[in-house]
Amino acid sequence: MVSDLLVRGARPLGADPVDLLLRDGRIVEIGAGLTSRGARVVEADGLVALPGLVDLHTHLR
Repeated sequence: MVSDLLVRGARPLGADPVDLLLRDGRIVEIGAGLTSRGARVVEADGLVALPGLVDLHTHLR
């Protein structure tokens, strides 16, 4: 089962607001005015879009 999520108006750091289309948890399209039939829609006006952050704290010997 494919689950689409359309995030409208999110602002990537240092960029203008865009729409993000995610399919099964992965970004498949970035642009303005995106549509996807049956997608769950999240209005993100005024919110910042960040990539997944990973804890890079490590100790190497």
